[in-house]
Amino acid sequence: MSNFNKTLKEKTLKQKSFLIVGLDPDLKKMPVKNIFEFNKEIIDKTYDIVVGYKPQLAFYEAQGIEGMKMLAKTIEYIKNLPEKKLIIGDCKRSDIDSTSEAYAKAMFEYWDFDACTIVPYFGKDGIIPFSNYADKGVFIVCKSSNMSGKEIQDVFSEKENLSVYQKVAKIASNLNTNNNIGLVMGATYPEQLSIIRKEHPNLPFLIPGIGHQKGDLEKVINYSTGKNTSTILINSSRGIIYASNDKEKYGIFAREKALETNKKISDIYN
Repeated sequence: MSNFNKTLKEKTLKQKSFLIVGLDPDLKKMPVKNIFEFNKEIIDKTYDIVVGYKPQLAFYEAQGIEGMKMLAKTIEYIKNLPEKKLIIGDCKRSDIDSTSEAYAKAMFEYWDFDACTIVPYFGKDGIIPFSNYADKGVFIVCKSSNMSGKEIQDVFSEKENLSVYQKVAKIASNLNTNNNIGLVMGATYPEQLSIIRKEHPNLPFLIPGIGHQKGDLEKVINYSTGKNTSTILINSSRGIIYASNDKEKYGIFAREKALETNKKISDIYN
């Protein structure tokens, strides 16, 4: 059985892209009102130029049973594309060990995501049930892209000489025995991203915040790639999927934005 982080590196090299498109269907912003129709158009126009997709489960759960049906159809559609694409379930789950086991089973067996996001604040009890799935990826929220995240994540422990986000990364690294753990590192905090990359050169980063939240893409690439040996995934959601509200052309505009983002990444990386 191959491990996730090795497979991830191979996928990014083969695709020559680090770009993940977040599928966050907000009915208030979508130019069409059918979630699957919206997702399908975005996928059809971008699948050949991205590594994969990241459905944010909250937007589907907010629509109840019908929303979950749309999620199921979206996952099935991606899995039947001509090219295999990574699907990351952005669920940010975690709990005590028995509950985390149930969450992990839901994410990796029922939904069959290739990876998912989790929060770290239950310690190893909330991480190991996910990382036990050796062929699946686990991205632990380390340094989030939102402003108020620092209220917790930047708290400094004099005893350990570490901030909370550094402690999270250290725990993640220590638990990475299956080589399938990575970190969520917000693009809006490039200095902290640089610190974690130096401390943990082999952990993959899932990096949100380059689009709507205006993270500095050049700093993100330069600080996170570790002399071209470290794996990163750069997520853009709203900046791509809501590039236009034209009912006939939103997919075309999404593709143009994805191509533009890919070129920017490539120009900096190379």
